[in-house]
Amino acid sequence: MGNKTAAGDGLVHRSAVLSEAGAIEVRQTGSALSVSSGEANHAVFLLSRAAAATLEVAVLPPSGPQGVRLACSAFEYLFATQRDIASVSLAGDGWAGFLPELLRRGLAVPGRSLTALPMVSADMVWQIPDFWMRSPSPAYPRHEVHDGRTAYPARPPKPTGRLYARFVPWLRGTLAFDAATLDDLPDIHRWMNDPRVNEFWREAGDEARHRRYLEGMLADPHIIPLIGRFDGKAFSYFEIYWAKEDLIGTFCDAGDYDRGCHVIVGEDAFRGRRWFTAWLPSLLHLMFLDEARTERIVQEPQADHYRQLRNLQRSGFSHIKTVDFPSKRAAIVSISRQRFFSERLWHPGMEPGTEVER
Repeated sequence: MGNKTAAGDGLVHRSAVLSEAGAIEVRQTGSALSVSSGEANHAVFLLSRAAAATLEVAVLPPSGPQGVRLACSAFEYLFATQRDIASVSLAGDGWAGFLPELLRRGLAVPGRSLTALPMVSADMVWQIPDFWMRSPSPAYPRHEVHDGRTAYPARPPKPTGRLYARFVPWLRGTLAFDAATLDDLPDIHRWMNDPRVNEFWREAGDEARHRRYLEGMLADPHIIPLIGRFDGKAFSYFEIYWAKEDLIGTFCDAGDYDRGCHVIVGEDAFRGRRWFTAWLPSLLHLMFLDEARTERIVQEPQADHYRQLRNLQRSGFSHIKTVDFPSKRAAIVSISRQRFFSERLWHPGMEPGTEVER
């Protein structure tokens, strides 16, 4: 294959937290991918360019019982490192042993004619939660709740522990989101007192204030507070919420499963374009994976925070309107599931040199 990938000819680790079966390593050497999960499970995939946005992939018969898992790791690697590749076609007889399972799970679709090769699409692969979430939630049964103000579906219990992890090729490390606990209070207290953070959050104060704040978020059924970590180091605090029962819901005609998020990047070393284009798409990815019925994600940045608005629009958000909240004038922006996955927005697509909010 003529062009190198962002992680080309390098070692990619599938983080061990993603599966109890352990980490998978993917190494690309020229037009061959070597994928292994320990010495007993190994497969080699041969790549060739089939068309402008398609690779043709053949597989040598894999050793060990994890052929499907190794194939999935190869697909994840290719679609994570090559933005121009929208699909791969499965060539040769090596796929015969596990093609039925790929078709059953929606990881592959039949060719459009009797002679066409089966296809694997990036937008479908990146909607399979198992690759990035340890315990993806099943679809929660529908039950209507009325709170006196609005009606919305009953929400599942809040998750605990690690929700999501992703190997980021251009950072060569693992980005993860964990459910926040009171053990994270020292970091959150320090970050909220950072002048850059307080300019927009306006929550500076003593630790007792921030304990009450975090306890409130932990108790609120429509909000999940998260801690972002990179290779184990905490760097950010996020709140993901169900938009319909949030203040924003009445301003954006929120759907039953629309979500939104609030963000603090607390560590200076993790600010800037390389990090923004890692954590923002990963956070959106988590919200879409967590609930297959989520079709839209909204945000409400301060209307005069022009750099943040530009960064969100460059990341795929559309500006809906500007409204007056009780505490601020806000710009309502949104991104759809269809746009995020069809345009493969998990890639760092912002223009080189673009400044992001620090």
